[in-house]
Amino acid sequence: MQVEKLSNTLTKFSLSSTDFTVNVIASIGADGILLVDTGWAVTAEELNDKIRELDDGIIKLIIFTHQHGDHIGGRGILGKNATLISHKNTKDELAGKYYALEPLPGQELPIIALDDELSLRFNGEEIRIIPAPGHTHSDMVVHFIDSGVVHMGDLLFSDTFPVMFPAWGGDTDQYLETISRLIEQFPNDTKLIAGHGRDYSLNDLKEYYQMAVSTISLIRQGVADGKNAKEMIEEDLLKDWEKWNSSNISSEDWITQVYESLTKGARKSISEPLTHTIMESGIEAAIEQYQDLKLNQPDAYSFDENDLNMLGYQLLWREMHEAAIEVHKLNIQAFPESANPFDSLGEAYEAYGENEIAIESYEKALELNPEMTSALEALKKLRATSKEG
Repeated sequence: MQVEKLSNTLTKFSLSSTDFTVNVIASIGADGILLVDTGWAVTAEELNDKIRELDDGIIKLIIFTHQHGDHIGGRGILGKNATLISHKNTKDELAGKYYALEPLPGQELPIIALDDELSLRFNGEEIRIIPAPGHTHSDMVVHFIDSGVVHMGDLLFSDTFPVMFPAWGGDTDQYLETISRLIEQFPNDTKLIAGHGRDYSLNDLKEYYQMAVSTISLIRQGVADGKNAKEMIEEDLLKDWEKWNSSNISSEDWITQVYESLTKGARKSISEPLTHTIMESGIEAAIEQYQDLKLNQPDAYSFDENDLNMLGYQLLWREMHEAAIEVHKLNIQAFPESANPFDSLGEAYEAYGENEIAIESYEKALELNPEMTSALEALKKLRATSKEG
């Protein structure tokens, strides 16, 4: 974890898990502690310890930039005494609206759910919370006016193509409108904190915006010419924008996301039908359904690694351990060279009390990605527990 002082009251924490970092901001002062996002559940204890090194005050407010687990996962530990603020769509999803699965027990839900801008004062500073959809339908940015700092959430992935989730309400035109509007709102000396990656200046954001405008224009023309996403990828449509490729977001990903948004062809998550089947017929029937749909309807659903990973965690959070384990195994079959499904399977086995198998899963994750922080920390804890026993 990296810790950086941004102003007299603001500190940025860059939390590492899997193969990327997520940025959290804390306002610390006489009024207590305010957080923008919490990071993952697995990093929440470490973040809490780091905050306590700086101040032993109460975490009074937590503002969520959107609903994804790497931004809200730590709320159970960090939000025990806090008022939670989110977009109203985020609250709906946190209330348990995950397809056919029952609402999560004991969920910490936002008390304040917004669809309009809100201003408040905390630690002597005016803070504007601005709804800013585009990445999803639930994005918000948080402007610390006196400090000249804005947390952009996942509207900004530094030095790579943007990420947009049409299945979660992300929209190409809305994204461009939002970034353009934000550029006009903020002073030139504003420091922009990305959801992932380095800090940006306003000039950096303008370059980022122009990249998005130009690449979307190319994809839009491809759609007008009757091309699909696969054809645009095969012709290397974005070859002149190679510097924006990254291991997390490639030009192929960006073309696919924009194409789905422009054609309103966003595929449903495979998790949607699987949750219905799990609830009605059990996990074995769901696995058969997955295999059938992948074989016979490959274009109807998103079979992305993250879809199954999220389903596995949703089941785990509901203490449906055996089903969670089988879903993560299924993800490993589909993505055997990815470390994250093995890491997630290890977490599921650990929660189920199968520590030896959990260790094997974490070790496999580290074979694929030796720098995976979450697996390293989990192994350290499990091995220490094993020695004590």
